[in-house]
Amino acid sequence: MLRRDGRATFSELQNSTGQSESAVKRRLEHLRSTGVLYFDVQHDSESLGHGVRAMLWLTVTPSALDAAGRALAEHSEVRFAAATTGQANLTASVGSSSTGGLYTYLSEKIGALDGVQTVETALTLRRVTHLTYEPSR
Repeated sequence: MLRRDGRATFSELQNSTGQSESAVKRRLEHLRSTGVLYFDVQHDSESLGHGVRAMLWLTVTPSALDAAGRALAEHSEVRFAAATTGQANLTASVGSSSTGGLYTYLSEKIGALDGVQTVETALTLRRVTHLTYEPSR
């Protein structure tokens, strides 16, 4: 039920599982406390002043990859970051209020990261899908 609609109410979960509402609440709290269930919130970035979105592919020297990744994850502009394989070994999705703000972010924050050799930047024109989670079978 939660996979279909993460906003399902306790009474909807009670009806779909046949358990009491208190049992549903206890089960959800157990799942949250053990890390099986967690919240990943999506929002309209434009309403929060981040109307310009971009994908970054960074090529970082291997000895600096961990430090660069950790620093990148601390940037308020970053929505998602991951170490990857291939020529670009660090990727990120970022948001900014304007193209000028993106330029400043790239030149001041990304440019200050040790070990960054190249950065490829592509503006996101339109999101065609939202974050989903399907467990592997």
